[in-house]
Amino acid sequence: MNGSGQSDRPNKVIVDSLTLRFTGENGDGADLHELRAAHVADVLLGLVGLTSDFDKAGVFHDEGPADSEVLVRPAQDGSFLIEVVRVATENWDVVANAVTNAVTDNWENAQATASALGAPTIAAVVWWATKSLRADVKDFSYLDNGRVKINWQDDTVDEVPLAAWKELQKRGRRRKSQLRQIMAPLADSRVTKVDVSAPVDTQQPELPITKDAAPRVFALDRADYAAARPEDEIKETSEIFEVEAQMSAIDFDNPARWRVKTSDETRTVTVEDQKFLGHVAQGLAISQQDIFWLKIRSDATTKNGSTRTKWTVVSVERHRRAAGDNESQEHSPPSA
Repeated sequence: MNGSGQSDRPNKVIVDSLTLRFTGENGDGADLHELRAAHVADVLLGLVGLTSDFDKAGVFHDEGPADSEVLVRPAQDGSFLIEVVRVATENWDVVANAVTNAVTDNWENAQATASALGAPTIAAVVWWATKSLRADVKDFSYLDNGRVKINWQDDTVDEVPLAAWKELQKRGRRRKSQLRQIMAPLADSRVTKVDVSAPVDTQQPELPITKDAAPRVFALDRADYAAARPEDEIKETSEIFEVEAQMSAIDFDNPARWRVKTSDETRTVTVEDQKFLGHVAQGLAISQQDIFWLKIRSDATTKNGSTRTKWTVVSVERHRRAAGDNESQEHSPPSA
């Protein structure tokens, strides 16, 4: 405790940073210096979500979740950059040693802190996550150092923490959505790529980088954005019901192009009742005023929130001729 009664323990400290540089040109050929606000919002939401999931999985700290939080840096002039830092509550003794003489608003010190803690960067997490979109796992092995060596089907290799490997096996749909958000500006035809980079560690230059480590700088393009397209969410349902209707259109050559008119709507239908179709083929006279009692199967397909419904006439239960029709086989009810 200090003289003011407050704890001497540090609050959250900067342990990592990430820079996204969006490259492109305006219509006049000048470098791109602005992005759509909605796309920028998506980028930040995606980064927060991805970081949170990997933090909860214990990827950033051996002892478990580090209570990570993503903060945004002020934008720089001259290019469109989104700069974020990850702040976290770590083991106090480790942090105290790692951030000795460090100023938490300095980029190099932030990377030094992350290196001292042995934690992967947000950039590494983005790299592993996007890599899992581009290639499937061909093989993997557990290493003596506690990490996992991943052999991808594109013949590349990554070495990741065990916690990261476990997280990559989960929440695939949500992670794809998060990456889609991070790359949202690539939906703009003016944007051609995004350069992802972690700051260079100038505090510990002797720290070796293994050949299987995630690169500190890499680019994502429209192919990566396309790979992050969410899988179609498809839900199919069927319902059988009976309804009174008129045949508003008849196609003698194609039973999938009939139209029926109910009291509520007119719809294209497929007629599956072969007995009824046989009567039609043999010359059954039908007028648009004739009334039919139909058993219909309604097949609804909902894809990404949009629903399409197909009606199929399973059977024609009853048929009533229109009033005044000399060929009536059934009496019509008296008019009101």
